[in-house]
Amino acid sequence: MSDLEDRLAAVEKRLGELEDERRIRELLSRYGYYADACLDDEYLALFTEDGAMDVSRGGTDDPYAVLRWEGREAMRTFLTDRTAAHGDGFAGRSLHLQGNNLTVTVRGDTAVAAGYSFIFHQDGSRLRLLSASTNEWRLVKADGEWRIAVRKRRMLGAPDTAEVLTSTERA
Repeated sequence: MSDLEDRLAAVEKRLGELEDERRIRELLSRYGYYADACLDDEYLALFTEDGAMDVSRGGTDDPYAVLRWEGREAMRTFLTDRTAAHGDGFAGRSLHLQGNNLTVTVRGDTAVAAGYSFIFHQDGSRLRLLSASTNEWRLVKADGEWRIAVRKRRMLGAPDTAEVLTSTERA
């Protein structure tokens, strides 16, 4: 292979990686939009069929206790029961912000993203912070589309916070 062909192959590889990273960032943005609008079908479509949510509980006696929903039906139950405090008045009055300080490592058809997330909720004239957490997103690419395989979310102060934030280094 000539030097020019080597360089072109390297540029094409890097362009593919950048496009994958852009698509992953878009996916995480849609995650927030769909959650805020309570668009459950669109939200669920962001996950693989066997996708999972692995989250620390938050505002309970043990905020670091972990709850897990795995598979499409369990995820639908999570949304239907509004276990994550998505009760009445959630649609149009919440703001999911994820992807803050986001790192993304793509390795072929798998990727890991890590960063912070916040959930705000408008209660009348008052804006409340409902959640501040660290996140690890395990993603897979199938048929050219990125999907979430596992979202791991931990409330600030959780024992495995550092592990979650450095997950892309172990991807």
